[in-house]
Amino acid sequence: MNEPQVTVLYYTSNKEQEPFASMIRDNIMKLKGDLPLISVSQKPLENFGHNICVGEHYPCYPNEFRQIQIGLKEVKTPFVLHAEADFLYPPEYFKFVPPEPRCYRYDNVWIAYKGGKRYYFKGQAKTGAEINHTKTWLDTVDNYFKGRPEWLKEGDRKPQKDVAYSEEKEHVWTGNPAISFKTRDGIRWHTNVMNNRTPQMFIPYWGSRARLETEMFG
Repeated sequence: MNEPQVTVLYYTSNKEQEPFASMIRDNIMKLKGDLPLISVSQKPLENFGHNICVGEHYPCYPNEFRQIQIGLKEVKTPFVLHAEADFLYPPEYFKFVPPEPRCYRYDNVWIAYKGGKRYYFKGQAKTGAEINHTKTWLDTVDNYFKGRPEWLKEGDRKPQKDVAYSEEKEHVWTGNPAISFKTRDGIRWHTNVMNNRTPQMFIPYWGSRARLETEMFG
């Protein structure tokens, strides 16, 4: 049996509400197949891969990347696939193995605002839908944190929101849409979308926005 080349790294501040949060995790477990899973959370998660609970911290991008760093240090495979607590991923997301040791982004991401009626096309999402060469990515994140506090507290002066993102945009893979939900429980409510793409009430694989809204939020 071939050794896995990719580990799924899930990280969360545990701010998303139930049952939405569990449905996101269930989708990952359903589709990841035999890929190993490391989850880094601020509250314990049972039966969700190798869980590392870091305790509660202020929800901000630097603390999110600290959780990523902690998880990356446990990854044993050449590549690491990001999975976030407000993303629905399609089957294709978990099947890609990069041909080169670099960052690849999933190039079919749509935004769904909680309470909304349409999907909005984003294209790519930094960190939320990408796969990275583990060592290179860990070196990048380690370098960012040199000389910085371990965790930021509420009220601390925060750096720019672009923390340690890879700027590679041209190396991609794609398939059915991945959906990033904006629930007001994450770090940001708004995000950039492609204004030249018409918002849609239906998209492949996921179908009706109205139906998905009811399914995820009741």
